[in-house]
Amino acid sequence: METIELTTPLGYSLSLTKYSPIDSNNKVVIICSATGVLQGYYQNFATFLSSKGRTVYTFDYAGIGGSKKENLKDFDVSLTNWAVNDINSVLNFIKENHPQSQIDCVCHSIGGQILGLTPSNKYITNILLVASQSGYFKFWKGFGKLEMFFNWHILFPVLTSLFGYLPSKKITGMENLPKSMAQEFASWGRKRNYLFHYKKKEELYHHQLNGKITSYSTDNDHFAPRKAIDWMTKKYFNAKITRKHLVPKEYNVKTIGHFGFFKSKFKDSLWNEFLLDLEV
Repeated sequence: METIELTTPLGYSLSLTKYSPIDSNNKVVIICSATGVLQGYYQNFATFLSSKGRTVYTFDYAGIGGSKKENLKDFDVSLTNWAVNDINSVLNFIKENHPQSQIDCVCHSIGGQILGLTPSNKYITNILLVASQSGYFKFWKGFGKLEMFFNWHILFPVLTSLFGYLPSKKITGMENLPKSMAQEFASWGRKRNYLFHYKKKEELYHHQLNGKITSYSTDNDHFAPRKAIDWMTKKYFNAKITRKHLVPKEYNVKTIGHFGFFKSKFKDSLWNEFLLDLEV
């Protein structure tokens, strides 16, 4: 493992971790994290991919983990910045340092939502979308719909205005989020067309992705309903898409959930499936 500080066009730096294989197969994987999830959460999975010959990069979005350089009250970035500045900078760095390598991407949750806003996604060959969904609240049912409505319309706007950031640790145990990021996230979730409601055609780069995309969902994922994942996956309309819905009992577990995909218990099952899906 090697820690890298990458300065971005917006002037702040990002914390990257590089996992170098002993025997490289000239393939690189970038892992784009879920909302408020530290890059260290993916360490075991990144190590697994590295053991299979791939160079792997993880990173923290601005304001998160190693990329949090100051108090969030004094530092603010938007969700769009996470795509256009953060992911874009990491992809450009990888392309510059591995010009002859195949670049693949594993996107967890919001990572797969905002990849389409990233100009440099044109460098990517294969993608795993892991529980990457629309956050539009009507994709949820019953109490889940009420909860998401409350989050987007009341909780996020009120708390960000009160604290100057979103105190997620007090709510979900996830990392606190920058004010503009959380507010933009909430605004997307209030609209049927989600982020596309706000973005002009020239701000969208979904069409550049024409390689292989495998999109995963699972039962009882309270953060990502199956239909919400279907909707987001279809936005990558030029890609060769495969949709996979995982049934936990087929992997000898009771549940997988939104965050279970990257747990080490799947090293000899699901992770090998991931690896095969990253192949051309």
